[in-house]
Formats: sequence, structure tokens, C-alpha cells
Amino acid sequence: MSTPTSLLTDRYELTMLDAALRDGTAARRCVFELFGRRLPGGRRFGVVAGTGRLLGLLRDFRFDEAEIAFLRDNGVVSRETIRYLEDYRFTGSITGYREGEIYFPGSPILTVEGTFAEAVILETLALSVLNHDSAVATAAARMSIAAGDRPLAE
Repeated sequence: MSTPTSLLTDRYELTMLDAALRDGTAARRCVFELFGRRLPGGRRFGVVAGTGRLLGLLRDFRFDEAEIAFLRDNGVVSRETIRYLEDYRFTGSITGYREGEIYFPGSPILTVEGTFAEAVILETLALSVLNHDSAVATAAARMSIAAGDRPLAE
């Protein structure tokens, strides 16, 4: 059994979903792009990593009974949003760079297309996985480049 990931999101995303369901914009088709704005200290590229892990997490992304109960019992979102989350399934599309490819600041690493409601609650999970995994892969690439032909162990 996998660990649920649906509450690994910012409350902000849940309240945006709640507002969109209330004002009728939840079904609006949207495109979200995940990209690095800048790289630290003179670095010219990053290495994409985490796409496989993210896609696996997204495939199984659901709100289970305990998570629904937490949201309901703590008044995090409205009853309408609770009903939406009980049946949540992402039906949009995701495209992006392949694992191990380099990227440059401002280039879209991942593009998520779907309804606003489906896509907005995935933002924190996508950012968390890709930011961490890409940072590790980029550091490894930089070490490998610096080592040249010398053996490298971390």
C-alpha cells in the first residue's frame, strides 16, 4: 500500500479549488507550466529528475477517507469541495522534458493541461518532487563534470 500524497499540498491550493467551485470556474480548461526561474550562483543549466517518480505519484493521487475526514472535520473546505475531492481523478495531460535532460531558466520542464480544478491541487506535489530530484541530479552532474576522467564517489 502506498502512502497517500493528496494532503501533501498547500492549503492555498485547496482554498483556490474551493473558490473556483463556488464561482463556477473550476471546469475552465487551463495550462500550467512548471519551470525554473533562475539557477543559483552562475550555474547555467539544471538536470531534470523526478518525472518518473512524479508520474507514479500522480497516477495514484486520490483523497482517501481519512484525508476527506480531516478536511471536513477541520472546516478546511466547503461541502461542495469535499464532494468533488471524494471523486477526484486527474483526466488531463502531462508533457515535459525526459528524465536526465538539461534545462535552462525559463524553459517549461513540465506542462499540465486539464481543468483548473484537476490541475491546481497538483502544484505543490509537482514542485516538491521536481525541485528536490532535479537539485540532486544537477549537483551530481556538476560533480561529474568537475571530476572529468577522475573516479568519482559521493
